[in-house]
Amino acid sequence: MNLNDEPEVKEYVFLLVERFSMIAFASAIEPLRVANRMAQSRLFSWRIVSPDGGPVTCSNGTRIMADGGMDEVDKDSMIMLCSGVDVGKTATGPVMAWLRKQSRRGVALGALCTGTFVLAKAGLLDSSRCTIHWENRESFREDFPEIELTNHIFERDGARWTCSGGTASADMMLHAINEVHGRDLTSLVVDQLVLTPIRSDDDEQRLSVPARVGVRH
Repeated sequence: MNLNDEPEVKEYVFLLVERFSMIAFASAIEPLRVANRMAQSRLFSWRIVSPDGGPVTCSNGTRIMADGGMDEVDKDSMIMLCSGVDVGKTATGPVMAWLRKQSRRGVALGALCTGTFVLAKAGLLDSSRCTIHWENRESFREDFPEIELTNHIFERDGARWTCSGGTASADMMLHAINEVHGRDLTSLVVDQLVLTPIRSDDDEQRLSVPARVGVRH
């Protein structure tokens, strides 16, 4: 890509809630950083928000500073909700109200790891296919039997993107990069992150141990 090119910058707004999954978040944001570096151009921008605008503690105890609170975002941006354990406690009224408001404005919404549960509880997945971490699959089906849930590592259904968490976040973001900027750039990002081969949304979660049934949010 020529340095004189001025491509449209795609903004991602990462909404982090308490006890979010660090690996899911890092796996989503790093492909964007590397894509900018490989393209030698600012293709993507991002900012981190939290419900109160303050620091957020992830499930491993690390605290992440937020850039601000849940303000209005550009209609062309995409919100990525990242949660983790105890997601039932983080699906608060203000969080769900903000997500509904942004959805009404036409902002695309995504969910990392158990963030799918929050979108579903907010009524934002009623007509969308989605996925979630295998540990929460059975309880999700109990709570939302009308929602189409798959075992894929990530799903894109219109303006809704969901992934199963962990390193699957990287696969989903690589898919997004490839969709807009092509396979050549995506391959450079994959090589830098040592993530070959690229998995698709047809790939399913595969477990090396039997799935535990009934793990709650």
